[in-house]
Amino acid sequence: MAKIDTAGQYESLRKEIESGNFKPVYILMGEEPFYPERLCSLIMERALQPHERDFNQTVLYGADTSAEEIVSVCGRYPMMAERTLVVVREAQALKKPEGLGVYLDHISPTTVLVLLFSGKNMDKRTSFYKKAAKSCVIFESVKVREEAMPRWIESWFRSIGRSIEPQGAMLLAEYAGNDLRKISVESDKLLKAVPESQKTITAADIEQNVGISREFNTGELTSALAVRDGDKAFRIAWFFGESPRQYPLQMTLGFLFFFFSKVEMIHAIMLRDRISAKDAASKAGVYYSYAGPYLSAVRSYSLRGTMRVISWIRECDWRSKSNSGGNAAEGELLTELIGKILSA
Repeated sequence: MAKIDTAGQYESLRKEIESGNFKPVYILMGEEPFYPERLCSLIMERALQPHERDFNQTVLYGADTSAEEIVSVCGRYPMMAERTLVVVREAQALKKPEGLGVYLDHISPTTVLVLLFSGKNMDKRTSFYKKAAKSCVIFESVKVREEAMPRWIESWFRSIGRSIEPQGAMLLAEYAGNDLRKISVESDKLLKAVPESQKTITAADIEQNVGISREFNTGELTSALAVRDGDKAFRIAWFFGESPRQYPLQMTLGFLFFFFSKVEMIHAIMLRDRISAKDAASKAGVYYSYAGPYLSAVRSYSLRGTMRVISWIRECDWRSKSNSGGNAAEGELLTELIGKILSA
């Protein structure tokens, strides 16, 4: 199965919609509701002028409507407007959606129909989906894995004209998990709290404005490992082990993998381009103002040592998901991993 590039497809559709290029039918769905809801809101904002909405915009809910009613509403002609807009929210609750197949055979050129599935996918085995796939815009939003969240947060801040230091991205991901809506809300708070001239969001900004303690978090853990501060690293690992719900092992491993993958990338660029660690860090996307932990890790761990660390993180991940971990608790597995990393 081909990997779905949710963010890339979102950007492509966003640009189309903002340019006024509307398609007759949109099916917005997926386990991650963030992107479908944003696209639906954007269509509602751009498809009609405010004064056109009273007579030309209809919002229905799947549990309270039927395929027949939707088809009937879509057949109406616009009044003093270029088009009509029909939005069906909670489309997953619609009974007998195959009845919409009739509309797909005779789509109105003056109607934009949006079917919004909240946190759900349309059943792809149905005849309606197969027919829709030939003539409709289908956008599927997949969940972002927790270990990929720091990268997603970095890209999200770039998309809104700012940047965020890697330690800050890890801290925010640790707080919000992979809830994209929560991260969006916290991002809005941060942007209102920091000066408009400040282009980079720091871990200190997040601590101050989001209310996260920096004493025990993955950012502090990676900083401790970067300088081989075993006392602090083991203390944080013990704290995580005592609070597995707040600090699940899989999330911690994802952040460790993110950090040491950057370190490995810096090493590789240094060797390839024969440049300094500072310049290599910049090429790896780690800006100098917050590259300290990464540069410290480059000094503390050789390329081969970094590769061993990454393999141990993968091994710990596998052990935590299989029976090979035995009866070891998450905190014990993490403590064992920390010991290995410090020995690399």
